[in-house]
Amino acid sequence: MAIDITYSHSVFHGQIHCPAPVTPFAANGDLMLDAFAELLRWYIDDINVDGLLIAGSNGEGYVLNAEELGKVTETVVETVKGRVPFFVHVSRISSRETIMRAQIVAEAGAPGLCLTGQPYIQTATKAEIVERFEKVAKAVPLPVMVYNSFTHQQYNITPDVMRALCDVAPICVVKDSPPSFKEALALFVELGDRFPILHGISATLVPSLLLGFGGLVSTGPELFGGKCRELFEVHDMTPAERTKINRRYGLVKDAMMLTATPPAAIKGALNMVGLPAGVPRDPVKPLMPREEAHIRDILTQVGILDGPVAKRA
Repeated sequence: MAIDITYSHSVFHGQIHCPAPVTPFAANGDLMLDAFAELLRWYIDDINVDGLLIAGSNGEGYVLNAEELGKVTETVVETVKGRVPFFVHVSRISSRETIMRAQIVAEAGAPGLCLTGQPYIQTATKAEIVERFEKVAKAVPLPVMVYNSFTHQQYNITPDVMRALCDVAPICVVKDSPPSFKEALALFVELGDRFPILHGISATLVPSLLLGFGGLVSTGPELFGGKCRELFEVHDMTPAERTKINRRYGLVKDAMMLTATPPAAIKGALNMVGLPAGVPRDPVKPLMPREEAHIRDILTQVGILDGPVAKRA
């Protein structure tokens, strides 16, 4: 059975699944908000998610202007109707622009923000990171998902820095993407009792759950449909079963992240299972035929697709 966890600084309970939906765009780059609403209903009704990260990397928040971000947030509010918490990624390089976007999504009804450390500048001091979070929290005092993304920040938010962030911002969940599992484990050991620390490294997906991490924020498990909840039952499986499930889910996650520039692969895969994911927006290109064939082969191998004809997962 799934682990029951109560956190001291979070409304979440147990181990949770908090995926990051794509934002559908038409071939001409236009937002497809009706398609987005359909995707959201699938995540809520079919996948049974515990939360959502909106306008993150999968959601191509980096190409959404302020007005579009507001419309995307309004669509989530109207579609989700309070059934699960969601966090809208608002990070920009400057605190000023980040606050502006945070204000827009708050006015649109977002219940939470997702915030990274300063991106692009490649490094930042503890004082600079803390000041950034403090400024945003004072301007828009909504619950915060910390997105510790080594890829985007080029530095890791250590347990010491995270403790300081907890003193200035209402942190209730962490999407942790550090350089290695060693750093992920250090943060979990220090702060895993406060809020869910969500893991996404394919090779250690199941080990993280066995250790008691707060859950998943990984791209790919949703393609298994509601069956992906089986990941939270690994505690009752045999070692062989755990190894098999870790390989299966890891294979799909790696295909989603490594086949093409994200989020091209997950959009392509969602389209294959009958969902209106659209295409990426410039500068990311849709899947090439050979990439699409590879994704289809992976999804067939793991049983998500039966063959050349796409079916709903």
